[in-house]
Amino acid sequence: MTRGRLGALALLVAAPLLIGAGLLAWHGDRSVSDDGPAAPPPRSETTGIVTGAAATATGDPVQGAAVLVESLDDPAPAVPEIGVLTGDTGRYEWRLPPGRYEIVVDTGERTSEPQTATVTAGAVTTLDFVLR
Repeated sequence: MTRGRLGALALLVAAPLLIGAGLLAWHGDRSVSDDGPAAPPPRSETTGIVTGAAATATGDPVQGAAVLVESLDDPAPAVPEIGVLTGDTGRYEWRLPPGRYEIVVDTGERTSEPQTATVTAGAVTTLDFVLR
């Protein structure tokens, strides 16, 4: 690719970023209108939390494993993320809409047995997994 084409390509990629940064610097993080309706009151808790840990059969934490859910309700509630990952200590936490779910932990090489959880708004459900 010629030097001129590389420069044009770099300008096409950088221009939207530069324009956005300039607008943010010029206007800051202000609301668009000061005369709009008042902010709504804080909403009540609409999700529950599923938390726990994933470990091997010998008790070692499983890091970076995918925690996956499948709704058992019909109609299924909208789940905000495809999945979450376990951390360095094998722990995970996921905010989910109320409902019944089948949850499994998978590394690609090892999988846990599925477990069922009933998520209630404002409540914490703990599920620990052992991967085979």
